[in-house]
Amino acid sequence: MVRSHKKGGVLALLSGILWASYSVTLYSWLSPYNGDSGTLDSARGIMFIILAAIGIAWIDALITFVFELGYVVVRHKFRDYVRLLRSKAFFRIMPAALFAGPLGLVPFAIASRYSVSVATSISAFYPALGSIIAMFWFKEKLTPVKFMGILFSIAGVVVISGFSGLHPVGIFLAVFASVGYSLELVFGYRLMAEDVDSDVSLALKQTSAIALYTIMLAVLLFIPGNLDFFTNLVRMIDFSTAFSFTQGMLGNPLLISAVFILASFFNAMAYVCYFGGMNNCGVSTASSLNIAYGIWTILILALPPFSTMPSASGVIGAVLTFTGSAIVILESNRIQKRLNTK
Repeated sequence: MVRSHKKGGVLALLSGILWASYSVTLYSWLSPYNGDSGTLDSARGIMFIILAAIGIAWIDALITFVFELGYVVVRHKFRDYVRLLRSKAFFRIMPAALFAGPLGLVPFAIASRYSVSVATSISAFYPALGSIIAMFWFKEKLTPVKFMGILFSIAGVVVISGFSGLHPVGIFLAVFASVGYSLELVFGYRLMAEDVDSDVSLALKQTSAIALYTIMLAVLLFIPGNLDFFTNLVRMIDFSTAFSFTQGMLGNPLLISAVFILASFFNAMAYVCYFGGMNNCGVSTASSLNIAYGIWTILILALPPFSTMPSASGVIGAVLTFTGSAIVILESNRIQKRLNTK
């Protein structure tokens, strides 16, 4: 399989832009957790937090999979997908879905209830952890300069998100989520390192994610009261009231569905670019460029119709993230040129 380092960098950057579009669409334009009444003061309240996170992720994953599978069909790779779905390759990528969902999303969702800023800041360390693991597992080149660039990018996310509301349990769960997200990277890259096409690898990973979410959701919905909670959660998905342009859209199920589908489309294309980026330029470069989505989120929210001006910390964080991404790009290109001359 022919790999292009430059193409990988472009795809990784594009994945960050698409992820920012996804984040703004699903979590700023829409308000998907209006019906989430989960709390941290009881086991049932924590269960509701988990159910809300898994439930919304399950709906999103189903729609995202339709776009990802459609992309595989358009690229004439569906036969490869079906063949590998019946092979051991499917089970080799399943840990990526396990670490992204039950061992990534769930602890992050609970940690966010203690402090959104702490959960976001600590979990943002996944590119550094993933890069270190990839260095040992896949023998990726990780120079001190490149690692410094990754840390700059992470620092930018920390500055943007803040670091208030420290709690030992919240910190532990955020660290756990960060480890989960980093292992998602390396297990997601595992098949591509074995020359399995990135689009097919992604479709297999998403298939396993849907299977895991479905099992978890089925178990949770068997518990009395949870079905009513989930039904109410879905019914109460609406537009955010933080923006004036959404006032005429509130309560419109057709528009809500259309925007949710649009968000899932952005998510699907972000993953297509992310996996393509990892396949071409490796885990460390792709993840550190992808994390620049914080910059693009600020820029998108600053544009009409959102017109939300960034805070001083947002600007400083964006500069740090941009600096880190630039260092990673320049150092990755230097490493690649050295390898090409050998």
